[in-house]
Amino acid sequence: MGKLLLVDGHNLLFQMFYGMPARILGKDNKPIHAIVGFLGALLKIIKNIEPSNIVVIFDGESGSNRAEINPEYKANRMDYTDIEEINNPFSQLEDIMKSLEYINIRYFETTNGFEADDIIASYVKMYREKMKIFIVSNDTDFLQLIDRNVSLYVYRGKNTIIYDEEKVFERYGVKPALFADYKAFIGDKSDNLKGVPKVGTKTAIKLINQYGGVHNILENLANIQLPSIKATLNENITRVRANLDLIKLTGNAPLPFFIDDTTYDYNNEKFTTMKILKDTGVL
Repeated sequence: MGKLLLVDGHNLLFQMFYGMPARILGKDNKPIHAIVGFLGALLKIIKNIEPSNIVVIFDGESGSNRAEINPEYKANRMDYTDIEEINNPFSQLEDIMKSLEYINIRYFETTNGFEADDIIASYVKMYREKMKIFIVSNDTDFLQLIDRNVSLYVYRGKNTIIYDEEKVFERYGVKPALFADYKAFIGDKSDNLKGVPKVGTKTAIKLINQYGGVHNILENLANIQLPSIKATLNENITRVRANLDLIKLTGNAPLPFFIDDTTYDYNNEKFTTMKILKDTGVL
């Protein structure tokens, strides 16, 4: 069985831009710390997993269709349009893409209102029965995709965490298949999604493990004993359903590459971050 590595490109870019020392400079004293971190992390992950196929997905500039469901979706995110280069993660994106081309790794920028999450979910839906899949991201939305063949690889150097089904339940108290429902109740600050008032993590876990997902819980409102929880759920039916629509990854986005076009031979050439940076002119 092959191994498919799916990388949430912007997630790793931001992690390295804000996690690496900005004093790392390339040609013309241009900051390259995000490039160094991105490539260093990617090469370590490749060495650890030894994937047969790799795709890196970046969010494009077309925006997300999810904002049509809720205009507040990700409205808390910083607009980098007028941010100076030294403080702008996207100023290093072109060289990251150039480096990916150099080491023959396929990458793609999303279009038509889709997000990287949607493309990654589509690869998972298509190949989860045929390959072992590792998703590289610290975005917990991907936990809903985990099963016996799908893992979430949260890169933290020596403290890297690989989430499988057991670890998701151990950490969050719900099974991966119901993780989107769990977040629909508690909300998601990173995406600017408000949860249901009075329904915290413990209450959400209890409801889900007793009744199942969002739709089952709402159908069983009459059976919920605690009056305050029953009332707040009844008052926020529209919100929790909208949250689920925003968080749920359907896997219905079109794939940018056929799997045969994403083959990667990690033994073909021993790349190092320094070699890549020199050969692509970053250094």
